[in-house]
Amino acid sequence: MKTALSPGGIAAPQPSRREGYRTHRGVVHGTMQLILFNIGLISLLSQVILLRELAVASYGVELIYLYALGVWLLCTAAGALLSRRRFAVVGTIAAALFALAVLLPVAVTFVRASRLLFAGVPGAYLPLARQLLIPILALGPIGLLAGFLFPPAATLYIDARPGAARTLAGAYGIESLGALAGGILATLFLKFNLSIVAATLLTSAFISLNGLALPGRKRGRTAWPAGALVAAVLIALPGASRIDSMTGAWNHPHLLATGDTAYGRITVTGRSGQVAVFENDVLALETEGIEGETFAHLIALQHPRPRRILLLGGGTEGIVAALRRHDPEQIDVVELNERMVRMVLPHLPPERRQALATPPVRLVFADPRGYLRAGDAYDLILVAMPDPASGQTNRFYTREFFRDCAARLRPGGIVGLRLRAAENIWPPPLTRRMAGIHWALRAEFPHVLFLPGATNIITASIAPLPEDAALLSARWADRGIEARMVRPAYLEYLFTNDRFGEIRRILGATETAVNSDLQPVCYRYTLQIWLSKFFPRASFLDFAVSHRDLLMPLAVSSLLAVAGSLLLVRSYPAGRRIALAAVAGFAGMILQNVLLLYYQVKNGALYQDIGLLMASFMAGLALGALLMRRRRPPAGKLRRGAVPAGFFTLAVLIHFVLFRQSGLGLPIMAGLLALSGFFSGALFAQAAQVGPDRRGGHSDPDDPERRRTLTAPLYAADLLGGAAGAVFGGLILIPAAGLALPVAITAVLIVLSLLVV
Repeated sequence: MKTALSPGGIAAPQPSRREGYRTHRGVVHGTMQLILFNIGLISLLSQVILLRELAVASYGVELIYLYALGVWLLCTAAGALLSRRRFAVVGTIAAALFALAVLLPVAVTFVRASRLLFAGVPGAYLPLARQLLIPILALGPIGLLAGFLFPPAATLYIDARPGAARTLAGAYGIESLGALAGGILATLFLKFNLSIVAATLLTSAFISLNGLALPGRKRGRTAWPAGALVAAVLIALPGASRIDSMTGAWNHPHLLATGDTAYGRITVTGRSGQVAVFENDVLALETEGIEGETFAHLIALQHPRPRRILLLGGGTEGIVAALRRHDPEQIDVVELNERMVRMVLPHLPPERRQALATPPVRLVFADPRGYLRAGDAYDLILVAMPDPASGQTNRFYTREFFRDCAARLRPGGIVGLRLRAAENIWPPPLTRRMAGIHWALRAEFPHVLFLPGATNIITASIAPLPEDAALLSARWADRGIEARMVRPAYLEYLFTNDRFGEIRRILGATETAVNSDLQPVCYRYTLQIWLSKFFPRASFLDFAVSHRDLLMPLAVSSLLAVAGSLLLVRSYPAGRRIALAAVAGFAGMILQNVLLLYYQVKNGALYQDIGLLMASFMAGLALGALLMRRRRPPAGKLRRGAVPAGFFTLAVLIHFVLFRQSGLGLPIMAGLLALSGFFSGALFAQAAQVGPDRRGGHSDPDDPERRRTLTAPLYAADLLGGAAGAVFGGLILIPAAGLALPVAITAVLIVLSLLVV
């Protein structure tokens, strides 16, 4: 029987055999539908794997993580733009899938070895240029391929059944459903303690299988290599834990254990009896240190008789053993990361293990902030969480958190925390970060005390706090405290050295905003502190300006520039479509990030909840695109403005929720995220329907040539808008202005999009 090549480069029966031709078209259509779904799944899994590796390589710096997300989206957009109509063949898709399957494990290996390859000093940051280069080298090829795959796959999907209602919006919706599945799968990987190495191998094998599943003879050149790669991955998979340990030892030569948890990678090392624990390669504790016991004694000695004590975090640091020496009746220890505690416990000294396992200690695994709101009343509340350098940790240093602490203190109760700093000098950004937390404490407690040191011990109470070293020394003697550092001479030094009075003077004279849930001022100063490591002059810049002084004029001028640009492209169909797709990506990313951060602040950083919330957004994105996939644009200005109007109403609702300052449960937050995704996907679908041409008519939405040429630029515009939202919102707007202003700017931008609808 004679054959002919279909638009996908697939051998198909001649149209004269109508039934066979339709059957073949149906097979191609179904296969490409599956491939589109899997492209979304593969892209999101690859993104999660590489971003988590980069977070470890950059010592958990959240700013690098946001930068890497922007790099990913930009590279994906570039890959979409590189794709052309001539690439819409099965052979090209098969080759790209094989390259992606090979490059993913190579990229993971590169990131793990990056410090060695760039001659880094152990425990120190690489030069800034090299830090910025590593995400580009790791994410660039993967992102380019992920973006390159969508346009040809979407073109084949649309062309497989020309008579059916197959549109770009439909292809986008199917890919979004795949991303939804990828988000759920990534969550399950962590839930079942699957290492990043095992997840990488499984993802690589799955990518190869997709190449083998493609129909037609044009994918034959990559069939044998893809099959060999699948076999190699299956052989290596049982040894994933050994590979994980071997590559982990590149940066930790004396490795005892390593594993990925929902909150970061935990690494345990040991040498000569000393055990050190790293979280995202940052030193979290070491068993020979005295910081834990010093923290516990300096706070407990300020209370005349601490009976009930609550410790938030720090259970493995030796704090519990020190607190037991004050003879309390009850010590509740609340830990967020259960897997970390289970990994570390076997390697701790016997004294620390026994202190956690015997009464009056009760170990609880829960979100510390959530537990505090529902807990009992205590004499002491010790906050042993990491410094406020990220969204996950800043929530333990805000005014709202300290208000919860005040509500759980018994009469005369004390809350204590610690903040690391330089002992002899505080640079300006560190001073302002300290002051932001100080004023947050003062907003809820009339009495706040800073005890100086390389780690500052801060206590706060409604009742007056003791500032007499003699009183604390007397309690030290009465309780028979034995400690390596905390002794009467040390207590006398703390209250009489020059830094004690100097810190009080500096904090009282420093004007800065109160650190709060909606305005996390610690973000902007963390950014400044990090930049000053590479550019020392950055520490002398004054970021302590209100949004009315700088941000509001900047936001207004930016929005005016956007409005002018939209007016300029109104007469050009291609410009209108691209502008609308970019607005959809930007607005969706901003609202998603704000809602996730707000949920994290109010309800905890539980990864399983965050995974479900991300899945809700992707489900809404897919639903919005699929429901709006009709080819003909809606008639009438009112109908065309329905989606932007709904999007604007949602932004106003989110703004109202933020100012109410109420915690939202998982179902309500999932609904808000699903709505954000829905309107973002619907606006993207509407961008594909924009049509008045220069002659005043409408371009034919059923024109196959038009559908093919729309795919790459619109997909790229959506990704570029998302990249702008991730970088501009995450690195500038939220750190500088908090959560409310980005939502307000997004609402105005959605209104401006009516100019091009």
